[in-house]
Amino acid sequence: MGRPVVFAKRLVRFVLRWLKSSWEQGRFQAPAIPHLSIETTNVCNSDCVFCANRVMSRRKGPLRMDRFARAVDDFVALGGTRMDFNVTIGDPLLDPYLLERARYVSRYRQIEGLGFVTTLQWLHRFPLDEFFEAGFTWLSISTVLSGREQYRAFFGVDMYERMLANLLVLLDENAKRNHPIGVHIEIKPTDEPTETILSHPDFERVSRLSGQDLATQVKNRGFFVDDWQGAVTLPPYLKLRPLYPRTRYPCRMLYKGLTVYSNGKVGACQCRDFDASSELILGSVDDGLGAHWNGPGLQGLRQRWLERNEIPAICRSCRYYMR
Repeated sequence: MGRPVVFAKRLVRFVLRWLKSSWEQGRFQAPAIPHLSIETTNVCNSDCVFCANRVMSRRKGPLRMDRFARAVDDFVALGGTRMDFNVTIGDPLLDPYLLERARYVSRYRQIEGLGFVTTLQWLHRFPLDEFFEAGFTWLSISTVLSGREQYRAFFGVDMYERMLANLLVLLDENAKRNHPIGVHIEIKPTDEPTETILSHPDFERVSRLSGQDLATQVKNRGFFVDDWQGAVTLPPYLKLRPLYPRTRYPCRMLYKGLTVYSNGKVGACQCRDFDASSELILGSVDDGLGAHWNGPGLQGLRQRWLERNEIPAICRSCRYYMR
């Protein structure tokens, strides 16, 4: 399936979602309880072709454990059930307190699941028994499975063999334990023919072991991404996602949840604010999550966009705007 056909199908789906959302009841009403994402660290060794890691200027390091505990405790007190360790920038496997944090979350039975997105380059740092017993219920693996050179071209590091070894171990150990962790593999777009990927021995091996339909994913892979408000120069084969209209229609992310950054700041959306310095920053985790979710800062952002079309600067050119 050619790239124009894939894009056309996605455009049709977007238009249908757009029309449906226009009559969606309660679209501009935030739920009483937010979703919570905690960026446990903003450290990442990779230099991916479409990531702002290379231009991020905020201090790199893990979230302090006392602030982490405050965030989790506040979230539980609000009645929260859905949280993750997803980041704006970073790989949670480089967080020195990762397993300690997961065990802390696991003390609260009301939390329905826990996981994060990772390159899996650093899984070997952890004893496998401890990792599986920490309480993670899902992992999303961002990777390339068509060889060392393609991996290095996309991720900017020569860690293909290490990633592959970690992935094979994870799939094998997860199967032995009756799949306590839902493992999702996301194949990143590379500048090579589809058949080259599908016929690579590593791709075929992982496809068999994962039980995931990776072939369909590759055939339908998208080449449209965001450039972080122009902060990143994309390679020629990647294209900018369309900049969809958003007049008086606040992004859905402002009604979804909160993000706690590794420096302790709390934001209304983790999507593009790589320096945690935009208008979407509501304050500090020390203020309490309830004060941010129910406070005038976030409510004002939504209302000014909806009633006066005052769109936050970072949102005006964001290509991950959600209708």
